[in-house]
Amino acid sequence: MQANAHNLGGRISQLRHSKRLTQEQLGLLLNVTAQAVSKWEKGDSLPDISLITKLATVFDCTTDFLLGRVSNLQAMLPQIRMELQTMTQEQKINFLGEVIAATSQNVPAPASNPSLTQIQLGPSGLGLWAKDRLVCIATSLFLKEATEAMNESVEFPMNILPADIITVLNELLLNNENLQPDFTPVEHSILHSRLPADMNFEKVIIDCIELGFVDRVQGGYRLNVKGDIATRLFSIVHRVVSKPSSFSFDFS
Repeated sequence: MQANAHNLGGRISQLRHSKRLTQEQLGLLLNVTAQAVSKWEKGDSLPDISLITKLATVFDCTTDFLLGRVSNLQAMLPQIRMELQTMTQEQKINFLGEVIAATSQNVPAPASNPSLTQIQLGPSGLGLWAKDRLVCIATSLFLKEATEAMNESVEFPMNILPADIITVLNELLLNNENLQPDFTPVEHSILHSRLPADMNFEKVIIDCIELGFVDRVQGGYRLNVKGDIATRLFSIVHRVVSKPSSFSFDFS
């Protein structure tokens, strides 16, 4: 009993802090005193059974999770699928954004607005969440296919950047074998030989550097974090626009 009280108390404290609630605020939501909440968190007592469901509602979690019974996330998929069917588009975006944010806790968020954008790039693929604007989830296989597809067309289907710049960025991206950026440099002469002969190589490289996508290093050039992620996003847009029939979208 005492061990269970300590486990439940620790979980209540953890969830309360994640919601940025004081003990007084949580007590008001549950119609109990702050002293009662404090006793729960210290493991000195347990909340009444009638409050367990209310606590789960306040913390947006299941009663199983609250009580320390952590099940396989795969087992929760049927419930998630059912609830997604009743969500608005905005609720779906916020929910998926929270998932992406949870997988990228070690990725520094932009200093200007930490809650606005989360980006995760790793072995599982790419996840991008721009709050209230966009959710993009691409598997590692899709990213590989999308990147390769950029070489299949002569022209990029959207004027996001000049074609010469996109060609250079994609060539440098193909030099990175892993999804996690390794920033492997490409020698000046090798990169020059891989690009079209009529390209003004020096001007395009300077443009890439000034845009902040490419770094000049000893012996050659390499993509940086900004360039790596931007180029992968270009490839996704390219694939979507080039082959719209292979995608399904839900704007409801």
